[in-house]
Amino acid sequence: MILEIGLLDALALIAGCGSVSDLRYLDGWQQEHLARALEKIPAGVASLAEWNDALAYLARDSPQETAEDARERLIRLLAPLNQASD
Repeated sequence: MILEIGLLDALALIAGCGSVSDLRYLDGWQQEHLARALEKIPAGVASLAEWNDALAYLARDSPQETAEDARERLIRLLAPLNQASD
């Protein structure tokens, strides 16, 4: 299944943001909420490019080689408890 809207647009909706640009201003609780929601989204719903775009935009992290790796890295970096150790 491929999303009919872009991954970042979908994440903005999940996070309750008015626009994608608001995703950069999520507080710790909102990031945790988004990380938990991402755990329920299979990597196959978006392309590798979209996952890497989300990873770069939300976590300012480098691209990964697979969509699953990018998804897992994004989840790890969004969870506040893990940010201090990365």
